[in-house]
Formats: sequence, structure tokens, C-alpha cells
Amino acid sequence: MVIAVLNILIGLLLGFGAAQEFVVLGLVDRQAEPFYAGLTGIVVGLLFITSGVAIWRKWPGAGRLVIITAILSILFHVYQALPPHRNVGLPALIIGAGYGLILLIITLSSKGKKAETAVS
Repeated sequence: MVIAVLNILIGLLLGFGAAQEFVVLGLVDRQAEPFYAGLTGIVVGLLFITSGVAIWRKWPGAGRLVIITAILSILFHVYQALPPHRNVGLPALIIGAGYGLILLIITLSSKGKKAETAVS
């Protein structure tokens, strides 16, 4: 339940920042890189919200959705922190990629425990 709420909150925060970048720098200033970065961030934010709802409602494919979301979050934050554009600072990189990594570890370890009990 805690992971579901955290995923929804992270998705809202990520989506808010990405939407700001998408609208202000991408649409208003017509810069291509912030446009695509904001669009990608919005997609990852929506995936976080969807995975949080999936965990909360115990959807059958929730585990797969969480794994995909965590990997995309890690890739997104690492790419956005690389030079020369650096759209994401160090704190956002640590939180975004770190939370994605923790989420990935938790999800994969819980899947491993389910597999062990099924085999036994």
C-alpha cells in the first residue's frame, strides 16, 4: 500500500515538472530538446501513477508494469542528467533514479519470494 501511494505521488511530482518543461520551454520557446524531454517525463509520470493504481487495485500485470516503470524512470533521469543539456539536477537524479532502483529491487525480490513458495 505504501509503494502504491509513493508511486502516485512520484508520478504527480514528475508529471508536474515535466509538464512545466514541456509547455514553457518546449511549446512557448519552441526548443526541441525540452519538448521531447518534457513529453517523455509526462509519459513516465503517467506510468508511475498507473503502476500505483495497479498495485493498489492488485491488477494481475502490476508487477510487470512496476518493473517497466522503474527501468524507464532510471533511464529517463540518468539521460536527463547527462551533459550537455542537463535538464535534471543532482537531487532529482538521486531521487528519480534512486527510487526507480529501490522499486525495481523490491519488486524483483518479492517476485523471487513468490516463485520460491510456488516451487516448494
